[in-house]
Amino acid sequence: MSTVASGGLGRRLATNALHAASGRVVASLVWLVFTPPILREIGAEAFAVWSLFFALTGNFAALDFGIVQGTLRYVAAARERGDHVEGGAFATLGLLAVLVLGAVWFTLVLVFLQPLLTWMRIPPEVVTDAHFALMMSSIVFMLSGFANIMISIAQGYGRFDLANIAVLTVSAQNVIGISIVLYKGWGLRELVINVAIGWALSTIVGFALLSRSAPGFRFRSPRSARARVREAFAFGAPMQITNLMSALNQNIDKFLLSRFVALAALTPYELGFRVAVTAIGFPQLLMLAVMPTAAALHSAADLPRLRALYERGTRWILVATALTGAALIGSADRLYDTWIGPESGDAAWVLWGLTLSCSLAMAAGMASSVARGIARTDLEAWFHVTSGALHVALSFLLLPRIGLTGALIGSIAGNAAGAVVFLSALSSALGWSRASVLIAPNLAPFAAIALGALAGSWVDGRLPDPRMDLLGWLLVGVVAGISATVALAALLATRYVDLREVRAMLAGSPAAVPAPPAP
Repeated sequence: MSTVASGGLGRRLATNALHAASGRVVASLVWLVFTPPILREIGAEAFAVWSLFFALTGNFAALDFGIVQGTLRYVAAARERGDHVEGGAFATLGLLAVLVLGAVWFTLVLVFLQPLLTWMRIPPEVVTDAHFALMMSSIVFMLSGFANIMISIAQGYGRFDLANIAVLTVSAQNVIGISIVLYKGWGLRELVINVAIGWALSTIVGFALLSRSAPGFRFRSPRSARARVREAFAFGAPMQITNLMSALNQNIDKFLLSRFVALAALTPYELGFRVAVTAIGFPQLLMLAVMPTAAALHSAADLPRLRALYERGTRWILVATALTGAALIGSADRLYDTWIGPESGDAAWVLWGLTLSCSLAMAAGMASSVARGIARTDLEAWFHVTSGALHVALSFLLLPRIGLTGALIGSIAGNAAGAVVFLSALSSALGWSRASVLIAPNLAPFAAIALGALAGSWVDGRLPDPRMDLLGWLLVGVVAGISATVALAALLATRYVDLREVRAMLAGSPAAVPAPPAP
């Protein structure tokens, strides 16, 4: 029986998403705990270089021609047909592509790194560490690529639980490694080396788990992989555009701030950026189990269930986005005063703007999973081309004039325009009405964000001044909790959230399974 035709699809998706989410949650907690001591230990300018290291690593990961997502998509589809040979060929192709691209990026960094450091006006006192960190970015790309291929294979076989072990390996190693670096009083170089060690260990663990997570799977010969290049390129070429523009959209302001403001200006931006992307990333975790399921439904030509999966998934992703967004915006000022203190600068302002920007991007979140599942990555590319181009243009225009605010305006406007273009393209491709994709799912969640944020800000102004202790964190929780509660009340009042559906999903009853509509 097809894995997607059997009962309990909603319960299975929720379970897989939970496994995928737990690894991300742990990684976020590690970052939350270690950011203040790292900032104090290495200083604002070195911390800014630390941010640039991750930005450049992310840019390299964006230039992978959709290798990781393609591996997940094609392994899941091959598994649905019982074709282990095809799945193994795509997995081998992914590893070879990571190896080749890693060598290419290392060469490019070697050639262009010094001009880049000069253009960004890196201060002389940190230029040596910056050179080392950014050189290492291409090596970290290769190691993380290998690990993510292993994770994708396990997820493609439906073993999100075992894939999560490889993800948790990185967090466990980071806890140990960063603790040692801070205890020894080491600096930026050792932090960068620690990142590389974490991904290397994750690769080893992922490979060791393959026999358990993917029975019948084995890597195939390079010749077998070469036969899949054209198909992989058809999927990956639009993904390359998508990933490149997505990385540009996320990271361009970091490089521009260094150029047009100062390197130290990256620190409050990074603090706001990381919290916004990490927190709004939690709703995105609900989509991690969707893409292989969408691929399997499309492979089985079960289009009605694909539509039902999209509609239900979109609604719950936006519910989670509304609760998270309201909590972040409502508690932003108190959060940074409690967590970082005066050194946080404009981080709260950055968090407000980027939370709204990320929420707009989440409106197209489920659409991206469905587009990848049906191998129409060209549709998703329209989102990132539109959002990236508008964001970059506005940042170049506004950031030199009004600083951080210009960067935030560019991000918000870009994601809003990109979401409209992408959702319109997907609805046309699948024959769905634009109103059902653009308007109906989005009105209530964004109204809930606004109401929740206003309520949280009102309560925050009536509480005692922030303090960096347990009571201070409890008050942050109070403000965030009230913001999210008001947002949830708005969603319940508009019947956007149906509690009966929640109970049915948790119980694993047939009501929780996306079913085809009646003829």
